[in-house]
Amino acid sequence: MALVILSADAATESKVRTVSSRRLLVGVSALLAGALAGGFWLGYDYGRSDHSVEAVLIAPEVEIDGSDEQIVVEVPSAEPESRFLIGRVGELSGRLLRLEAEAILLAKRLGLKSDEDGEAVEESVEDAKGNKKPAEGGPMMPAIGEGLSSSEEAMAVVGSSLEMLEADLGRLAETLSTIDEMAAQQVVESMIYPSRQPVLGSRIGSRFGNRADPFNKRRAFHSGLDFPAPAGSPIYASAGGVVRYAGFRGEYGRQVEIDHGNGLVTRYSHARRLHVRSGDVVTPGQHIADIGSSGRSTGPHLHFEVLKNGRFVDPEDYLRAG
Repeated sequence: MALVILSADAATESKVRTVSSRRLLVGVSALLAGALAGGFWLGYDYGRSDHSVEAVLIAPEVEIDGSDEQIVVEVPSAEPESRFLIGRVGELSGRLLRLEAEAILLAKRLGLKSDEDGEAVEESVEDAKGNKKPAEGGPMMPAIGEGLSSSEEAMAVVGSSLEMLEADLGRLAETLSTIDEMAAQQVVESMIYPSRQPVLGSRIGSRFGNRADPFNKRRAFHSGLDFPAPAGSPIYASAGGVVRYAGFRGEYGRQVEIDHGNGLVTRYSHARRLHVRSGDVVTPGQHIADIGSSGRSTGPHLHFEVLKNGRFVDPEDYLRAG
């Protein structure tokens, strides 16, 4: 069973927003790479640091057998905090992998290509002496083993960095969700927009507008496009919608009329045989009839019309989008 979703906004008046493939993929890749690099650096640095702190407390002088004695107290390592941070790193790594997979699938839906599809090009720059070296860059971070005076400071830095990473992941997820909604809306608008050729491999024989009538040669208005083709050739729905009429209609001969919503209607006339009935739901590109010469016709062809709010409009304005 075919399901067609009709948009609430007029398809002909909708604004289409496009997303640059390079900007989308480069932005997502940079954010993911930066987040992973920060997480790995913090984890590696924290692993090198001591997990326990030995505190030496000098007690007041106490006479024990005539000598002074220092009391040494060892503070247990912060195992619960370490496990908590490790758990958070694992959770964030999983979120990163899921977001990366969603970004790749979304790029495929939008028909975008990543830079990995092309050949890698190594860019180089010249130093003060004119020697070439590979281009480099990245955020400024303390060297591994430096900048952390104690395990408590390491714990604080790791916790703060994880919070920043969580915030970045939240913003990334919202951005991907917005792009996904835009892509879904674009798909819906494409389904109900009559931009597909109703007859494959056929050139337009007579265009929209005034012309000499083929029977009496008088000046007359032609309300659609004519697609000449051999009798029996398939006629396809230019967009998805609901069949409003399917039958014989005077000079139009056998005709299929499809309602696409928002006042947009397409008509397919002079058919020899119809393959749909009134009330049927059709999908874009569905075989709905066969080319014929029924009604007021000089030979086998399709007379294709587009109506917007009950008025004839030029079908070529819609077909050009396809």
